[in-house]
Amino acid sequence: MACQSCIEKDRIISQLQKRIEKLEEQNKELAGHVKEIKSYIWKPNSQTEEPKKLGPPMNHEPNNRPVPRQIHRIVKLSLGKCPDCGGKLSAPVRSRKRYVEDIRPPQPLNTEYEIPYYWCTHCEKQVSPRPADVIPRCRFGTRLMLLVTFLRYGMLLPFNKIAKELEVVYGISISEGCLVDSMTRFREYLGPEFGSIKDKARELALVHMDWTGWRRGGKTLWLWDFIGDKVALLLIRESRGKDVIHEALGKDYEGISVSDCMPPARYLPWMQQKCWVHFLRYTRNLDSEQGKLMHARLKGIYETAKSGKAPVPGLLGMIDGLNAAGFTEKRCLSMLKRLDKYRDSLFTFVDNPVVPDNNNEAERGLRRSVVMRKITGGNRSDNGVRNHEVIMSVMQTWEKQGYDFFDKGMDVIQQNLR
Repeated sequence: MACQSCIEKDRIISQLQKRIEKLEEQNKELAGHVKEIKSYIWKPNSQTEEPKKLGPPMNHEPNNRPVPRQIHRIVKLSLGKCPDCGGKLSAPVRSRKRYVEDIRPPQPLNTEYEIPYYWCTHCEKQVSPRPADVIPRCRFGTRLMLLVTFLRYGMLLPFNKIAKELEVVYGISISEGCLVDSMTRFREYLGPEFGSIKDKARELALVHMDWTGWRRGGKTLWLWDFIGDKVALLLIRESRGKDVIHEALGKDYEGISVSDCMPPARYLPWMQQKCWVHFLRYTRNLDSEQGKLMHARLKGIYETAKSGKAPVPGLLGMIDGLNAAGFTEKRCLSMLKRLDKYRDSLFTFVDNPVVPDNNNEAERGLRRSVVMRKITGGNRSDNGVRNHEVIMSVMQTWEKQGYDFFDKGMDVIQQNLR
């Protein structure tokens, strides 16, 4: 009877040991996922024995602020007696110039228009002149509307802070609802610009694309960006399928697209380049011996490709060598599967020097919207969604083309008012 009890205890102990081993393996895998996620959010602390020197390097050429191009006033200073002892002073022995840049206290410019009405005997109705360069049915001028737009989509301020700034700095009291209405009015004037951006996106020889989550009234949407040399197109859609890519670039796009391993881009008919930063970041966070070995070998393949010392068939042979290396860890096998799935898009940059090996351009194109999402939580309505994709697309495109937002915005509005 005692022996039977010992056998039962040994069986239970054996089962518990297997369960512990399984839980430890799962815990290690989860720890790897947590480390990977942290690497996307926080930069690692730099561990150096000596602290880095602050300020400019030794023997650095001074970079003084340039003299203002326009001087608005000149003030000549003089002394009647010594400020230390009160003694008599001689004539000036030398002089120097000091430049101070300041701002005038901002003030609102309120204009009252006296509008007469006339009777037209031909039309048989009353007619009146329209104020030049003033938006119809709007209490706010063009410059104020552009400032509100810049604070919202350039400085990423929420509407309540914009209203507070206008009140404190300019003495203009304005509700959040009026600010939203001004954004919508400005977006309507940007319609032709946005349409032109969509047309130019289809003509790009090289386009970077990516996506991120977006919120509209608590519902999850997807913010896409398609970034070219002089074009930035943002679209907010409910879908994250290839139909959005076809909407932006067309089904017969003839250029090259750069992206991460997003599923909708897998079966696109044109040439592609996958982002090597994502591949190396994934393997860099593998803690196991197999993971470290895979990262070292994959990094070596990447550096060989960057150096141009091997043709594409040879590089693909190196990728096939990873498959034959005998990796057994789950995450390593997942990486091998991903490389095999996108093997035709791994080394497009080798034979096409203008094609980058990363998708950093698309990441930067989304950054401003991601920060805005963290601050505001997204949009509340379809109208807000439309405002964001149109205004942000136009603003980022103008930046790429070297335009000043206020000057270009004023020109666009005045052209629409004529």
